Amino acid sequence: MKIYLLFSPFLILSLLFVNNFGIIVTAHNFDTDDNSTFLTLINMILIENQIINNSLVDSSTNARESLLYDSVDNINEIIDDILISEDSLLVDSDQFYNNTIIATMMANLGDEVLRKYGYAFGIPSNVMLNMNFSLANRLEMNSSQMVDTSNHSSHDSPDLGNQSVDLLKDKYQYNNALETSKRMIEIYEEELESRDTTFQDNNDIPLLKKSLHELKENIENISQPSKIMEIVHGKVHPNLQTAFNLTLKQ
Repeated sequence: MKIYLLFSPFLILSLLFVNNFGIIVTAHNFDTDDNSTFLTLINMILIENQIINNSLVDSSTNARESLLYDSVDNINEIIDDILISEDSLLVDSDQFYNNTIIATMMANLGDEVLRKYGYAFGIPSNVMLNMNFSLANRLEMNSSQMVDTSNHSSHDSPDLGNQSVDLLKDKYQYNNALETSKRMIEIYEEELESRDTTFQDNNDIPLLKKSLHELKENIENISQPSKIMEIVHGKVHPNLQTAFNLTLKQ
């Protein structure tokens, strides 16, 4: 049954408190539809809700207030996106259980990880989404050198493996990228794992599952943004495409 979904701010906000109150490589650009777009927006709200819940438990008063303000602002932007498109967003609720729709939504969340993680390091989203490794590496090097100079450390070339927390220009965006990667694993385990076909010979763990956990672990270790680009574009997206027959935009 296809229905036009008209959402009031109250209905959407009610979802927030379910718990405690150079070289450019062509990136994957998957076909999306209203169903996957809608599911992506809803999951983005749930991710913000998780960040709020985490801040209530783990953060100091000042950090908690900052996270709350950032999350509320981001939630308002997502709600605006839904309300702006409410007259044209045609959603078939039966398709919410379609594996290809869910996998497309997962690919969208992978793009959100790239955006948020890039913002956390001051790297524009177009660099992350278009796999501009040359520019990303230059920006990483510049940031590392700035931190190196401010800390009066040695003049040796900075290690661009796992980054220092000092390199984060926006910790809220970093937290959002991390929570998004965790949410992707939850969705995979709940909805897609039983249908995953990305096995290698003599390997009991699907490649898609491995890539999702690799993504989360590298974000937790504050790896360089180009590493996150490599995992999303080179592993997560291709494995989603292979396992669930995602199509690229023409």
